[in-house]
Amino acid sequence: MQRSIFFAAILFSLSVQANESELPSFGNASSTIISIEQERKLGTAWLSALRGQVRTYEQPSVEEYLEQLVYSLAPNSTVADKSFRFVVLNSPELNAFAVPGSVIGINAGLFLHAANEQEFASVLAHELAHLSQRHYARRLQKQELSTPLTLAGILASAVIAATTGAEAGIATLASTQAMSVEKALSYSRSNEEEADRIGIETMYKSNFDPRAMPRMFETMLKNARLQGSSPPEYLSTHPLSENRVADTKNRAEQYPIKQYRDNFQFHISKAIVATDFAESKESAIKYYRSTIEKGQHKNVDATRFALAYALFDSKPKESLEILTKLHAKYPALPVISIFLAEAEYFSGNAEASIARLKTLLEFNPNNYSAAILLAEIYEQEQRYSEAETLLIAQSRTRADNPVIWYLLAEIHGQAGNIVALHRARAEFFLLTGRLNQAIEQLQIGIKKAKPESRLASIMKRQLDYAYQLKDNPPF
Repeated sequence: MQRSIFFAAILFSLSVQANESELPSFGNASSTIISIEQERKLGTAWLSALRGQVRTYEQPSVEEYLEQLVYSLAPNSTVADKSFRFVVLNSPELNAFAVPGSVIGINAGLFLHAANEQEFASVLAHELAHLSQRHYARRLQKQELSTPLTLAGILASAVIAATTGAEAGIATLASTQAMSVEKALSYSRSNEEEADRIGIETMYKSNFDPRAMPRMFETMLKNARLQGSSPPEYLSTHPLSENRVADTKNRAEQYPIKQYRDNFQFHISKAIVATDFAESKESAIKYYRSTIEKGQHKNVDATRFALAYALFDSKPKESLEILTKLHAKYPALPVISIFLAEAEYFSGNAEASIARLKTLLEFNPNNYSAAILLAEIYEQEQRYSEAETLLIAQSRTRADNPVIWYLLAEIHGQAGNIVALHRARAEFFLLTGRLNQAIEQLQIGIKKAKPESRLASIMKRQLDYAYQLKDNPPF
């Protein structure tokens, strides 16, 4: 039931006519530069624009793992705003980014380039350090980048850095503007050293291996040399040198040596991404079978899971058999139960699948992966009312997730709930940076709704918000 939502490409408009009173106030040297609330607004606008420009990778289990990992690191960082928003981009390239407003993003390819969870976590710890030290805001203050055009340019160039080879993004910047903001986007040497130091400390306090950061940097540097004139985008915004690798290695060596164990869910996520980016499912199946038979695996259970995942469409019963054995070995691991439920559904046992997912949600109502899969199964089984109830509950805890609103719109439509359909479409469009479409849907919905109803009030507030964003862009 994996679903990829491909968001249509839209362009940033740099001809922003923002009111000066709406711009962040940087204040004097003793001030807090720009407020956390202002950063939040910038991050929200940036994330909507990003989703409108690039394809996102929509695999709930992978997204959920990323969230869990960041929240395991965050208590040991000094990030002020820990209400994170996450996005995974549909690219096999190496990249990660953190944007004001606690937006954390990665390319799915980060899973492919990290040898283990320790290396993967090191990149996120580094990005959290940039957020905790508010390097974007400090750079804006230092360079006096206070015009709406420059703010838009910096965030637009961040989009470019987040999407390797994104012509849509680069087209938004005139050549002179691109040159001016490219320098502003790249972190300074002192910023990077500070993020390395704090990131390593965060790793250690969070029970991750501090030595994984220099190992990951060595991998990046090696890949950059192999790629010649086209290094990973991550290195264009986070300049890396042999001296920096040596410095991080020296810092990491100051911590005691310990044994570290990866979370098995990292290897499951890595297997999912590797399969989704394989040349074909057939080639992936052949590779996994060969690896298991020859014993050429570092983690045989992760490879068995990868085979089961690759077999979903072509041989669901074999997939079910593999996942049943894995579930017996890892009965307390929700992600295995979720994929087992999916395999049960593909094998024709809808009731067993539904029962398993409902049990999971009884113990953990906020399990995003289980809720999305169950909603999709309900839709397939034409149990629209149950799907609506489930997704409405998810929309309250994940109001900024466009996938939930997209699915809700579909299911409202199937259920004949037309007013709610327009409201859900509007929410989806707002979250993907398409204000005109959002306004159109809200206007239609308000006309069809009962004038004094709660839904009409919600849509009127959202319509006011959409007009405000359109008339006074945050950047």
